[in-house]
Amino acid sequence: MRRKLVLALALIALVPMIGCQRVSRLPEIIAKRTGLSSSSPVQQIDSSPTAYSGVSGQLQQRSLSFGGTQRDYFVYAPRSVQNGQPAPMVLALHGGGANASRFADRMGLVNMAEKYGMILVVPQALGRPGAKRGGGSWNANSITPSGYAENTGINDIGFVDALLRSAQGTYSVDPSRVYAMGFSKGGMMAYHAACVLPGRIKAIAAVSATLSARNCPNPQGVSVLHIHGTNDQNVPFNGGVGEFTGGKGNWPAVQRGLQMFSNGNQCSSQPQSTRLSSDTSCTINTCGNNQEVQLCLVQGGGHAWPGAQPAKWQINRNVYVTQSFDATDYIANFLLSH
Repeated sequence: MRRKLVLALALIALVPMIGCQRVSRLPEIIAKRTGLSSSSPVQQIDSSPTAYSGVSGQLQQRSLSFGGTQRDYFVYAPRSVQNGQPAPMVLALHGGGANASRFADRMGLVNMAEKYGMILVVPQALGRPGAKRGGGSWNANSITPSGYAENTGINDIGFVDALLRSAQGTYSVDPSRVYAMGFSKGGMMAYHAACVLPGRIKAIAAVSATLSARNCPNPQGVSVLHIHGTNDQNVPFNGGVGEFTGGKGNWPAVQRGLQMFSNGNQCSSQPQSTRLSSDTSCTINTCGNNQEVQLCLVQGGGHAWPGAQPAKWQINRNVYVTQSFDATDYIANFLLSH
């Protein structure tokens, strides 16, 4: 109590001494007269909850006002970004009906971002009003609309564009190394972003997805990694409707999208094959301007993220989730090579 009284008297004594000096020098004057450093810990009040805080080393929940709606997302800035060097950034898109934070946790995305020095942005899709929190879907402009976002015309591509610009305005992002990755409907959204945001995304990785949009106006300048199980019954590799396909989904074949980007990137007609594990092999197609289109197939694999622990629904439906291939680590290396 006595210390507070002394400090208060000291501040009162300073008022006439400050006079018409600039208010911006107040911390300097107080430090000089009272011996209190301006660097002393002070609790910061976030007066702009819709903007990035720039905090590094922890997953932060934020929101962005877009189209009259508060859109939620999570961001992780690795400790390495504190040095001010431009860092790569990856947009990670969860599957339909899923939750952004759980997606980041289950797939080990925070560990990936920290290990490889990548700024991680994980947006949350919108769900039907009154539905459980975090159970949203994406509007990937699918040929056969499926899910709340596509059936109601949510402008998710505008939200993604705004989110990328916001992140680049806050962190020191290398604009030549901005990537997107996604699972299932999130992978379809990654394809859609690559098609309609020319020059914004350098490479994408899609797992258990397909290019579901009606068209792809700009299938060039973007490298593509696609990972799929040969026994996917949600989004069948050869297209159509699988045993577990939800809603009104009737998906185009995976090769349709890969062929679009292979043609757009002027890829070689003689791809190379490599085996990554006992059940996973990849076909690598090199293209012009250092682009690449790559397909990795998990033999007998279902609708799953390779290397992740099986979810309850996958166990109940006897969906094979390989543990011999770490998709998260493989994706990070692929993206950073472009």
